[in-house]
Amino acid sequence: MNKRYLFFCLLVVLPVMALPQSKRPQVLVYGDGVDAYAAALQSSMSNLNTVWVINGDVMMPELTSEVISITANADLDAGVWADLLAKTLRHDRRSDSLSAIAKRRINPRIVQNVVDSMTTVYKNLTIIKGGEARSVKKSRNDWRIELADGSRFRIRAVVDASAEAHLYRLAGREVDSIRARTTQPENYFQMGLHDGLSRTGVAVGDLDDRVFTLPLGALAPADDSNLFLTRCLPALQGLLRHTADDIPLLMHVGQAVGAAAAYTAFYKTTSDKLDARNVQGELLQYGARLMPFVDIPIESPHFAAIQRVGAASVLLGRLDEVGRLYFDPDSAVTADEVQPVLNRLFSRSQIWFVDHADVDTLTLADLFSYIKFVGQRGNELEGQVEKNWKRRFQFEDDYDEKQPVTRRRMAVLLDVYCRPFDVKVGLDGTIQR
Repeated sequence: MNKRYLFFCLLVVLPVMALPQSKRPQVLVYGDGVDAYAAALQSSMSNLNTVWVINGDVMMPELTSEVISITANADLDAGVWADLLAKTLRHDRRSDSLSAIAKRRINPRIVQNVVDSMTTVYKNLTIIKGGEARSVKKSRNDWRIELADGSRFRIRAVVDASAEAHLYRLAGREVDSIRARTTQPENYFQMGLHDGLSRTGVAVGDLDDRVFTLPLGALAPADDSNLFLTRCLPALQGLLRHTADDIPLLMHVGQAVGAAAAYTAFYKTTSDKLDARNVQGELLQYGARLMPFVDIPIESPHFAAIQRVGAASVLLGRLDEVGRLYFDPDSAVTADEVQPVLNRLFSRSQIWFVDHADVDTLTLADLFSYIKFVGQRGNELEGQVEKNWKRRFQFEDDYDEKQPVTRRRMAVLLDVYCRPFDVKVGLDGTIQR
């Protein structure tokens, strides 16, 4: 055979042979609900090859069957859920005001059109409608899943978002045995969201108007299986109302679980080795809320910085009488309220506070002094901040080093120059400096 002809044939065949290997699924999501949608979309956005097996004929029946209205999660809608709400009103950018308007009357036909358009954007997302799992087996580091039509998948991470934990049971496990990595204390939903587990928060919601954030460990398997669950998790059992008001929380949980599953698949690791800050950072990139501050709108230019600093417990929220959490962005900051956690985050922090024991309400100049000492910044800091005061940092009032530093300004400047969110935390919220 002519060698040049043989070489040409190889050039034609090799890309075809390589295609399935490059497109090999890494995450499989099973279920037809809103949590399955959010998990599949987040996994795809995280650039993982994702298969979404819809175990039914209808995608997201909670939203696509009839006209509904939702009252839950006022000022807490975020992530892919807020994106969907905005797009039902023909807007490309999410906002709290759009979410509030959209939730008053959700039209199933419009939702279906939006979902169809959003799911086609991600070429690494494969959707199988009417799929039914027949067998689920663990094989070393992967799961082998076979569908009733004979389709087979070898998957690193699996999200079982079915209402009856179908994959979990097919894997030979009992639903009564479902456990999460972290068990919240009984009074978790009555406690202030100040530190500990809330540092690892990944999904916000409200219960009788009292806001909360679910920690990552409460959504992760208790073992190293990479078999994730959504609505059958113990943490959700006392939170779901079995009404349309469950949708925002399920969306947030699904997105968080999707990010966690994507993390294990991308890093070829196991669910017992989840990195809380990595998963939280990925969620923030796609507009999720970690802390349920109801007075910081998602469209705020300072939203992400305040979320990060809040999750680091540098600036704690204020709970009102019904349990709504406020950041109070324009309130002044005192040394006493930030010193304990800053001393735990940064080794040099204690020395600065000892040397400035007479400081009560922090001024902008005090914050500069702290940043230069702890973050080892030079004397050019003030000039940089003044130059970027309105253009980059988008502060509205005039630059004045003598003015008390507000919680908003401190959050933004600490986030940029000291990066407290980068300090690792365990799944139990323990700071790991």
